[in-house]
Amino acid sequence: MSSSRAIRVLLPLGIVLVALVVTVMLIRLRPEPPKRPASIRRPVIQVQRVTAETAAVHVRGFGTVRAKRAIEIVPQVSGQVVEKSADFESGAFFGAGDLLLKIDDTDYALAAERTEAEVARARYNLALAEEEAEVARREWEQLRRQGRSDDLYPDEPNPLVFREPQLELARAELGAAEASLRQARVNLARCTIAAPFDGRVMRADVDAGQYVRAGSSLGAIYSTDVAEITVSIPDADLAWIRVPQNRDDQTEGQPVDIRADFSGAIHHWEGHAVRLGGAIDQQSRQVPVVIEVTDPYRRKGDRPPLVEGMFVEAIFTTPPPDGAVTIPRTALRPGNHVWVVTPEQRIEIRSVTVARAGVNAAVITAGLSPGDDICVSNLQYVTDGMEVRVPTRAAVADGATDDDTTAKDTTAKDATADGNAAAAGGH
Repeated sequence: MSSSRAIRVLLPLGIVLVALVVTVMLIRLRPEPPKRPASIRRPVIQVQRVTAETAAVHVRGFGTVRAKRAIEIVPQVSGQVVEKSADFESGAFFGAGDLLLKIDDTDYALAAERTEAEVARARYNLALAEEEAEVARREWEQLRRQGRSDDLYPDEPNPLVFREPQLELARAELGAAEASLRQARVNLARCTIAAPFDGRVMRADVDAGQYVRAGSSLGAIYSTDVAEITVSIPDADLAWIRVPQNRDDQTEGQPVDIRADFSGAIHHWEGHAVRLGGAIDQQSRQVPVVIEVTDPYRRKGDRPPLVEGMFVEAIFTTPPPDGAVTIPRTALRPGNHVWVVTPEQRIEIRSVTVARAGVNAAVITAGLSPGDDICVSNLQYVTDGMEVRVPTRAAVADGATDDDTTAKDTTAKDATADGNAAAAGGH
C-alpha cells in the first residue's frame, strides 16, 4: 500500500476517534444540573364556614283554590221561572237568605187550598165519630144499669159496640189530610229558592220565563267564608308540618303562607293546615294536606280576593331542630358526606346526619359544628386527606340560603399551580 493511500484511510479514522474522545470527556466533565422538587398540583376550592345561625325549613306545595262549600241549584218543584235575582249571575255576590229564583206557585197554592178543605172535612168526620162513640158508650152503660144479662152485655164489650174502628179511621183520615197539607205548603215554599249562605255565583244557567223541571241543575254557588286548598306533600316532609290527626286532636293547625301571582304582582294570604286528605295519591304517592283560608274573597288593601280555581303556592315554615346547622345543598355529597377543609388545607370526608335535604339547603343534625369549613366546589376526584388550596376563606355570615330561594353561587372555578389548568368535573 502506498503512503498516500494509507493517509486517506487513516485520517478519517483518526478524526472520528478524536471526536469520540472529546465527546466522552465533555460528558464526564459536564456540571450536574440543579435538582428541583417536583411540583404538586393542588386544586383551588371555595369554602363556606358553618355558622350557628340556621335558616327555617320551608316545605312548598301547590294547589288550586276551592270553596269549602259549593252546591248546585236544583229545584224540587217544576214550573216556570217568574223572577230571577240580579245577584244570580256568574261572579255576583249574595247574602244568606237573599232571593235567587222564584217559580210560578199558582198550582201549588191551589193545591194547598184543596188540602186545607180536606183537613176541615177530616176534622168534621173525626168529631162526628167521637160523638157517635160517646153515644154508644152511654147506651151500653144504661143497659148495664137496667140489669141486662151479662152474656149479652159483658164487662168488656166488643170494640164495635163503642164504634172504636170508626173512630180510628176518622183519626187516620185526619192525619193523612194534615200530612197532605204540610206537603202542599212545603211545595209552595219550594217555589222560592233563597241563598243558604253568604256566597258567590259560580254559574247561572236559567233565566226568567224558562220552564224548569224538578231535579234539573240551574246553576252553582259557593260560600265565601272559607276556602280550601289541597296540596300534595312528600311523605318525608310531613315531619315538618303540624296538622291535627283526628277529631279529638286539639293541635292547632300550622300557619301557611299562600302566595299567588295575580294582577301582575305577588300577593299573600294566611291559611292554616287543618287536616290530611283521605287517601294517598295513587300516581304521585304523595300525601294531600288540606289548608283553610278564612274570608279569602274579601279585598284587603291592594290585595285582590282569591278566585275559585286559582293556582297558588303554599309554604309551610318550621324552625329546624335544636343543635342543627344549615349548609348549602351543593356541599352535601352522595352518601350523606361532607368535605370538611382542615386548617392544614386538606380534605376530610365526613359522614353527617341529614334531617332534610331541600333544593338549595340541607339541615344537618350531627356531624358538623359551627366553625367548620366545608367545601362548596365540585371536584372530579377527591380522597381523604387530599391537599387543596383555599385562596379566600371568607365565611358566609348568614349561613345557608332559604331552601327554595335562589342561593348565592358558591361553586369556584378550579385553577392550577404554575399556570396549568386543572379540570373540574361534576361530582
